[in-house]
Amino acid sequence: MAIRVLPPDLAAKIAAGEVIERPASAVKELIENALDAKSETIDVEIEDGGIARITVRDDGEGMSDDDLRLCTARHATSKLRRDSDLLSIHTLGFRGEALASLAAVAHLSIVTRLQTAKDGFRLDVGPGVEPTLAPAGRAPGTTVDVRRLFASFPARSKFLGTPRTESFHVGRCVHRLAVATPDVGWSLRHGTRWMLRAPAVRDPRERLAQIYGPETARELIPFALTRSGIEVEGLAGPPELRRSHRRDQLFIVNGRPVSDRGLSYVVGSAYHGMLRRGTYPLVLIHVRVPPETVDVNVHPRKDEIRFREPRVVQETVSAALQQALASRYAVPHLASASVAEPRPAGTTPRRSPPSRERLPLDFDRLSQASREEKAGEKVSPAGSRRAIGQLRETYLLVEGPDGLEIVDQHVAHEQILHVRLQRQYTDGDLPRQQFLLPVRIELPFDDAERIIAHRDHLERLGVVLDEFGGGTFLLREYPAALAEQQTRYGFQEAIDRLVEALAHGQSGEQALLGRLLASLACAAAVTAGTSLSRIEQQALVDALMTLEDPYRCPHGRPIILRFDDDELARRFGRR
Repeated sequence: MAIRVLPPDLAAKIAAGEVIERPASAVKELIENALDAKSETIDVEIEDGGIARITVRDDGEGMSDDDLRLCTARHATSKLRRDSDLLSIHTLGFRGEALASLAAVAHLSIVTRLQTAKDGFRLDVGPGVEPTLAPAGRAPGTTVDVRRLFASFPARSKFLGTPRTESFHVGRCVHRLAVATPDVGWSLRHGTRWMLRAPAVRDPRERLAQIYGPETARELIPFALTRSGIEVEGLAGPPELRRSHRRDQLFIVNGRPVSDRGLSYVVGSAYHGMLRRGTYPLVLIHVRVPPETVDVNVHPRKDEIRFREPRVVQETVSAALQQALASRYAVPHLASASVAEPRPAGTTPRRSPPSRERLPLDFDRLSQASREEKAGEKVSPAGSRRAIGQLRETYLLVEGPDGLEIVDQHVAHEQILHVRLQRQYTDGDLPRQQFLLPVRIELPFDDAERIIAHRDHLERLGVVLDEFGGGTFLLREYPAALAEQQTRYGFQEAIDRLVEALAHGQSGEQALLGRLLASLACAAAVTAGTSLSRIEQQALVDALMTLEDPYRCPHGRPIILRFDDDELARRFGRR
């Protein structure tokens, strides 16, 4: 096969695909340019999730007409002068590819004016279109208008999600950058709907209050540590603010939001033993290192970085987090537990992690309800199965009719709740528990968008949420079959699980409702690590054995493992 040089327009489109993956990528590049221009206010507007249009306005330094002519040329940048500059990057953008890549896959209009100039200029450019420059009026700063992203690049556009999906990604991108820059005022609007309005504030806690709500922000634990030239500071969420995803773990290195597996592992280690399995903390971590000790040129989209000494950075972050959590949740040594140590005036006493009040779990009622719901059928009691103990507060040991059975208590309870909820929904008789005092739920803006978009589906399942503004909702009703159980664990995590189910991708309505029902049951089920009395153990087994299928949970996981008498005898050498 002969080798040939690609045509310039095709090469430009291929290169653009490395930088501009979707509308959120375009928004990120344009915002980084605005921040590098020392903007104090950045306004973003999108239409159809950013596919039809993206507009980013700033009040930064602006550009001259000469710079405007060059800004869409490949590898044109004001941020690098010599090779050595690559070893010490101080700006968010530096590659000189963003505007050139956008011009290769969309129609671009840029209006700009220098802070010191009386007049501004406008540049129009697009795929296969010669750039045109003309005078234009504008306040100091820059406006970039992107229209019909990937319209001339069908191979890329067919992989885009729906406008709703793309708007989620744009919202997440803007929120991450807004958290990194509390001193900048932000707004984000999708069509006529405001997704974010966050005026400039003094510190990160105030910015998090704008995004997650003031109650969440007040609970965050501040920390700071400097070691070996590495500065670490941030805010750590207490264990009760856990999430069912890692999206609220925000890492900012030298002002740049990044993804880093090493730092994510450090966070998980710091919270080990404080969170339920499959849940994650809310943390904001700023890391400042000498620019020459970090490589930000690892990925075309600059989402990933590489530290020269990653272990030193990780150890510093770990020490900072552990000090913060220990200051709030330290456990006294047994030897000195009876001696009250003097405490300096103005300080607060250390406290142990919050624990739920231990209330008996009413599995007997579940068992009776399961039998009643199978009216007309003769149900055999589970009397031939006897709970004989609990292993690691997670598995029930059961003496069955044919040998030993091991029951996963969480998935068993999940299946019981799911079957009951599914029957009620199918019969059109799903009772709801109305709360005299609504439960306050706070969500990030992208999660709030998902809830709003699917509010009708949630209401059909008995979950009624009223939007309160700023990512805050009031939970007014909940499925009665689950309300009492869910109260034990809090409703925030349950709503987080519903958001995860809504974000599972596109599918039919019935499949979506099925995922939501399974998530509701999973959130309310007794957790691994919960000690159950012998009466509770037996009641759970009894309730499980009234089901038509007691062997697999809604997610397909096994509930019971069996070791029959013959296998036990063989393993102990009795056969």
